[in-house]
Amino acid sequence: MTPDEIHELLQAGDVTLAFDTSVTIRRGFLPLCDLANRVNELRQALQSPVRIGLCVPAAAHTERLFDLCQEHGDAYDEEFVRTVLHQRGIEVLSYTAKDAEHCAKLLYQRFQTSQEWHAFKKRRCLECAGLAPQHYHLAQGTGRRCNAPVDWLIVSQAHRQGMLLVMDDRGRGGEFDHIERKVRYSDVRDALAQIHDELSRQLAHIG
Repeated sequence: MTPDEIHELLQAGDVTLAFDTSVTIRRGFLPLCDLANRVNELRQALQSPVRIGLCVPAAAHTERLFDLCQEHGDAYDEEFVRTVLHQRGIEVLSYTAKDAEHCAKLLYQRFQTSQEWHAFKKRRCLECAGLAPQHYHLAQGTGRRCNAPVDWLIVSQAHRQGMLLVMDDRGRGGEFDHIERKVRYSDVRDALAQIHDELSRQLAHIG
């Protein structure tokens, strides 16, 4: 989506932002949520029913909590995390059977044979290990035993529910090209800032 399309979508109607792990680990994640909530408050003051929802898919939340466990050790406080999310109206999106069914269908659209899927997983592993593409042929094995990327659980869950997926990692090799409602953190931040300024001027004019 282009910056203009993102602005138009956020301005026109109700939309829920679903945050990928690559965004939740940013220092700007909570300020972004605060900005979205300020936009909601301005709309409420202008008696507009339109609002922006905030959520984190369960798989992305798991990855972030694991990071916090490693970062803080015994001092890690689950209750504090819950409080921070609650104060900002950020919902943790539970993964359901329907999400699993939808994810399987999306994967099949992208990888219609087991050979394609195994080759993709192998390539992702080699990329993560830092091996140059011209040396991929040196790695033995089909990729069958490589782990499936968690990204697909996050992307498909947001996709099924029509949410706007905010992510900094767009996937490698065009992995998520067929997923339309995905945007970068910086583009959403800029669009929300612009909408906030527009609404502030409207409210000041009325006052």
